[in-house]
Amino acid sequence: MTTTRILLVGNPNVGKSSLFNLLTGIRQKTGNYEGVTVEKKAGSFQGHLVVDLPGLSSLWSDSLDERISIRQIMDSDVQNDRIVFVADGMKLQHDLLLFSQLADLQIPMLMAINFKDEMKTRGIKIDLRKLQNKLACPVILLNSRTGDGLSKLKDIILEDKFIAPNAFIRTHYEQFEGEAFVNSYSADITNYLNSDTSLAEVKVIGDLESRHEKLGNFLQDIISQENTAKEDDLTERLDKILLHPIWGSLIFLFTLFLVFQALYTFSSYPMDWIDESVSTLASRANEWIKPEWLGGLLGDGLITGIGGVVIFIPQIAILFILMGILESTGYLSRIAYLSDRWLKKFGLSGSSVIPLMSGVACAIPAIMSVKRIRSERERLAAILVTPFMTCSARLPVYAILIALIFPENDILGIFNVKGLALLGMYLLGTFTALFASWIFTRFSHRDKDSIWIMEMPRYRLPHWKNVFLETYNKTKAFVVGAGKIILVLSLVLWALSTNSPKSEAFLQNKISEAASDDQVDSLSMESIKLEYSYAGYMGKAIEPVIKPLGYDWKIGIALISSFAAREVFVATIATIYSIGDDEEATIIERLRKEQNPETNTSRYNIATCISLLLFYAFAMQCMSTLAIVKRETGGWKWPVIQFIAMLILAYLAALIAYQLFN
Repeated sequence: MTTTRILLVGNPNVGKSSLFNLLTGIRQKTGNYEGVTVEKKAGSFQGHLVVDLPGLSSLWSDSLDERISIRQIMDSDVQNDRIVFVADGMKLQHDLLLFSQLADLQIPMLMAINFKDEMKTRGIKIDLRKLQNKLACPVILLNSRTGDGLSKLKDIILEDKFIAPNAFIRTHYEQFEGEAFVNSYSADITNYLNSDTSLAEVKVIGDLESRHEKLGNFLQDIISQENTAKEDDLTERLDKILLHPIWGSLIFLFTLFLVFQALYTFSSYPMDWIDESVSTLASRANEWIKPEWLGGLLGDGLITGIGGVVIFIPQIAILFILMGILESTGYLSRIAYLSDRWLKKFGLSGSSVIPLMSGVACAIPAIMSVKRIRSERERLAAILVTPFMTCSARLPVYAILIALIFPENDILGIFNVKGLALLGMYLLGTFTALFASWIFTRFSHRDKDSIWIMEMPRYRLPHWKNVFLETYNKTKAFVVGAGKIILVLSLVLWALSTNSPKSEAFLQNKISEAASDDQVDSLSMESIKLEYSYAGYMGKAIEPVIKPLGYDWKIGIALISSFAAREVFVATIATIYSIGDDEEATIIERLRKEQNPETNTSRYNIATCISLLLFYAFAMQCMSTLAIVKRETGGWKWPVIQFIAMLILAYLAALIAYQLFN
């Protein structure tokens, strides 16, 4: 059996990703296309490589992410590459425009007409035999939600029954035949991709219009619709409410409110169980494993550090599930449309909503997705302000600090106070991103405004298998990606926290001094070792700078380590406060017991916690994001400006908050 590369190609919102998940299951890998920061999704099916290309409307496009798909298609090897063209059965004539362009390239293909169930509901019938004869390539009906028709697709792939279609629409290339025709058409597209020429300059508008005209009668004797009722009646009725400038906005805000209520309500029990289990496991490792240093390495370093990430899997998974539901139902596209009107006031458009909403999960793929934005100025603005959006890496920090500030009380027996606080942090990040965009676009060079056009998908019930599979892959990517950093930093931090440049005699002398001052209860052997460890000296080095914010040297250690990645803060705090007598206490319990020796009050009081919340809301603490920004902007100018500006804002906000609330 020859291994082939299967390219899934089609317009946006035709169900390619659902089909990709059906074929590959969990045998998927995500990464970036070489030289660019657009996400690449690839998986395996029976030894064949399956690639889910970004949605594509035409082989002639000035959209950056669509160009990635075009390049992949143009680089195809006719001998080993195959195309599965996924079409929407409700708008087949529209999708045939792209198919006709692909047919001109003479790459072996098949057409999979998706949404078989919806076609039946609307009374749409397609004469597959006639269509297949006209196209001269395999055509199948498919339901990517249920897998109906998938067996036929698999047979074609495994038996390699792909056929190069008829070039059934030739517009400006009638003078060529056979290979000369393919070469001429391919050369024009390739030359366009490798130049800065605009679509207007290559005069493809006439080509597209001619294709539309010839496609007008193409399906006349192939497709019919028995049901004369309005096929999008439900969608139109819902859109009258959900796209209303007032009611739609209120429903959107209420939807966000429910999302963050769910994050705390549904995740609290598994998080508590994980926290207690990690504390117990770390304690047992310290108690049972000998020699003592090895038990400390495994218990205080490895188990506690990794536990600081694992504890937040429930919240992160729930967040991805809820975002997946919003996207798969078609509501996320409505949010983009609804937002376009007021985003323009901040120098953005509806096309920026997807990057901003994606930033709730992670700024890295969000910044990758700005390639869909056509305006150069808006694209740069989105890159610079997206890190203000509350990403999943901030979620562990917020969860710990909010738990320290707010009680378990509910409002009206329904609304969780912590959920409201979390919603407030997300809204703060959103408003800050918009304000920063307004400042940037107000003082930056104004380029030519682009027209934003978005095709609204029909409302559909969530594809649950697809939602959960996407959640699994994204949660796994977060845990594995963050886990690598945290594993190394936790072990390094444990080593820095348990080793001191001072001699044992010096430490014993400090204990004697503490005992003479009746402070031996608060300054145990372990805490003195931490204070005079390498990590302690690092924290004390920056303590004069961070003290006005309400932070001590221990928090300073966490700040330093978390500049690599925000989520490391929790693992660092867990490691620092596990070095003491109360091994079985949870992270939150340890923080509540921590005292400020100067005031004999709680170190993590309301003022300090609010100060930390604001610092982590505004500071750029993600080296990976900075690397992506550098790659997207082509140099270090904008990443450096971004890092410094966000750090200054974070410091000033934290300073003002601590002074006001203290």
